[in-house]
Amino acid sequence: MTNVRFVGLFLLSRTEKRALKVPLNASRIVIQGGNGFGKSAILKSIYETLGALPQKIDSRWRAGNVSSALVFEYQGKRYTAVKALGMYALFDAERKLLFSGQQIVKEWGPQLAKFFGFKLIMKDRDGDIVVPPPSYMFAPFYIDQDMGWSRPWSSFQDLYLPDSTRTLADYHSGLRPDAYYEARANLAVDRIALSELEASVSTLRDAIDQIQQIDEGVSPTYDMGEFRAEVEDLVRESETLLTQQREYRREISELHEETHLLQSEKSLLERALRELREEFDVAAALPDEIECPTCGQGYANDLADRFALIQDEGVLTEAIGATNIKLTRVREDEQQKQDKLHEIERSLRRIEHILAVERAALSFNDVVIAAGKTEAAKILRSSLGEKAADAADVRYRVDKHRDTMTSLTSAKRSGEILKFYRALLAKYAFDLDVALEQDGAQSIHRIQAARGSEGPRGLLAYYYAFLQTRVKYATATAFPIVIDAPNQQGQDAVHLPQMLRFIFAQAPADAQVIVAVEEASQGLPADVDIRSYGVQRRQVLREAEFDEINERFSVYTRQLLL
Repeated sequence: MTNVRFVGLFLLSRTEKRALKVPLNASRIVIQGGNGFGKSAILKSIYETLGALPQKIDSRWRAGNVSSALVFEYQGKRYTAVKALGMYALFDAERKLLFSGQQIVKEWGPQLAKFFGFKLIMKDRDGDIVVPPPSYMFAPFYIDQDMGWSRPWSSFQDLYLPDSTRTLADYHSGLRPDAYYEARANLAVDRIALSELEASVSTLRDAIDQIQQIDEGVSPTYDMGEFRAEVEDLVRESETLLTQQREYRREISELHEETHLLQSEKSLLERALRELREEFDVAAALPDEIECPTCGQGYANDLADRFALIQDEGVLTEAIGATNIKLTRVREDEQQKQDKLHEIERSLRRIEHILAVERAALSFNDVVIAAGKTEAAKILRSSLGEKAADAADVRYRVDKHRDTMTSLTSAKRSGEILKFYRALLAKYAFDLDVALEQDGAQSIHRIQAARGSEGPRGLLAYYYAFLQTRVKYATATAFPIVIDAPNQQGQDAVHLPQMLRFIFAQAPADAQVIVAVEEASQGLPADVDIRSYGVQRRQVLREAEFDEINERFSVYTRQLLL
């Protein structure tokens, strides 16, 4: 199992002209601060950067239009995930773009899953096989203050696929590990291939049977009345299609014009941005006082003026990003219309050639009779043999995939995993002073804990028993453990320090642990790095850090705007 380690988080609001750098380069971190000072915003931003959707993002935070960059280490290399300009992107250690996407489910999510080796696949409500969004990757590792302390598997708001709770628990516990879902994905592909091959085999067999039944003494006939009626139907269909064709061409023309206007707008903005950067570079290179070559008067090369140029650059960059989003939307709409137009044109071509097809069918029948049933059947039997052999190969693979899935979900293996999990859950519940219902028979998919202050402690016991089970039996990439506000349901002066000590002491080996609390209690391990953030209530970002972080983001946004 490979571990991901967070290194640093960068937050930038060009709207508010504020930013924040959050170092995460320690194994054990406590972020402390009063209510409303931004602890949760920092933790939620980690996951938002990666395309996951934590519960209850503050409306004021949304209004700040905060861009974010998360630096992390994975498989011995450093990467940076960026959320900016309505896009998600991943950069390497040299800050070169690896991949990006605007749509989480269709673009960004599948690419990120492939990058981290996340093999889970699920069925959506239509029964189609899909790669779930990034929240499914991080679900066991994050306890959100809003919902995570109420029930398991609820810290993210986009766990929307059917039977998510059971699927998440099965996958991350190792009850159904990566190899199971890899076999399941291959099974889905091969079942489609097998279905197509079996259909081909059936068609070829029917064709051979029909050839054997041909009476060589009977000539083919054609009903002209039926032909005339068919032509009239085709003419009516053609007229309808031509009307639709004209309408789609008109809409495509309008969308093409809108694309042209947006491209012109983007070019103007980019030119203005280049000129602004050149102006800034010139200003930065000049001395603090400049003498007018005409009158000899000295003028200050004011830092405030240069700062205003930086602000203007941010406005232009945001405008270019917004234009790019509009361009993408218009181009997608135009492409959909083009696809529909092509479909109409294909239908028109079908109508134009249908008479030739009918005649070709008659000619083929004549050829079959002339060439003889034996030769035709021989050709078809050869093709049938090839298709049948291919189908047998695919059928063998289908059986192997099923065997793999069965072996990975055997009663013996499942029993071993559940026994390990339940033993740990009982131990952790005892350590945290929690009385469990149905002790020894708790489900791995959820927990039934007592009410009141015991509830959060029971959930903590569940989360950690699950994480330790995951370490032992699962193979998927592991992420840092991030816990927000464990002081839920009025934990007293005994139980809150007990929870904090437990969080660090019982974390899986090599796991990075990040916890947000109002106040760090005594008794924490000596190697815990305690940090405070928040300028004032509702303001965690800082004006003093804007310039540095804005410059850092410009490296990323310039590539996203290409």
